[in-house]
Amino acid sequence: MAKTGGFLRAPGLRDRCARSDQLGYGGTDKPTDPKSYSGRALAGDMIDILDAESIEQVIAIGHDGYVLSRLLNYHSQRISACAFFGVGYKPSDGSNPLTRSVQIKELIGYDVFAYMRFFVEPDAHAVIEKNGCMDSFISLIWPEVPESWKKSMSVDGGARAWIENNTTTALPSYMTVEDKGAFKTSLLGGGMSAPLCWYKAMVDQTNLEDDKKCPPATWEFHQSLLFVAFNRDCIALPVFSDTTHNKYAKGPVTREEISGDHWGVMSHAGELSEMLLKWLGGLDL
Repeated sequence: MAKTGGFLRAPGLRDRCARSDQLGYGGTDKPTDPKSYSGRALAGDMIDILDAESIEQVIAIGHDGYVLSRLLNYHSQRISACAFFGVGYKPSDGSNPLTRSVQIKELIGYDVFAYMRFFVEPDAHAVIEKNGCMDSFISLIWPEVPESWKKSMSVDGGARAWIENNTTTALPSYMTVEDKGAFKTSLLGGGMSAPLCWYKAMVDQTNLEDDKKCPPATWEFHQSLLFVAFNRDCIALPVFSDTTHNKYAKGPVTREEISGDHWGVMSHAGELSEMLLKWLGGLDL
């Protein structure tokens, strides 16, 4: 793995690596139909890439574990071990995150997924793309102070208000001006309609029904698991993943943690790389 803009790096790794731009981002396709972003479809896209490269089985590594979770559900035989960074495994149970957010608020006192209500609105892409608002969007998504998400992302109407008021902050310590410029160019170049489909897919009833078709017997997995918790992520709280792993991860589980927010793969790239290499070295495959 190469170091790119502060991302994960593993110079001691000598195995073959396959990495892709996720659907809707970078140089790949940018469909605007949320059904293209179903868990089954995204996992199938990754399998197509492995097949094209003649790769039979992989150690799968993911940040924000939606696609990796579906690979375990639908194509478990292709995964020899798995590593989740920040956000852990979630079974294909057809649950709606906006419904869960209401339930979680009763437990922790704030509305973790409130921002999704804005992201799935029909005009969200236009609001974000509006002249000058991309700087505000970057300040919202990559916060200078991680805990600020409780007052912006996790307040109903907070994300829209942040963007419409063109609120900006200083960059987080791990992001350079060049990094910001690259993100801004990439997001504006492809437009926001496709990236926001990831969120629309999570609440689309057709996709949720498709998720429910995944047999519960596939929710458990026996591959070795590395989970690195990001302890300052105010939305993907580590306890959510820990609870799920305790229930569904039936193989060896290694748990580590860093003092990073949702973007720990950027802020703690070196530390994460060391954890990954140590775990890889101990696998018995």
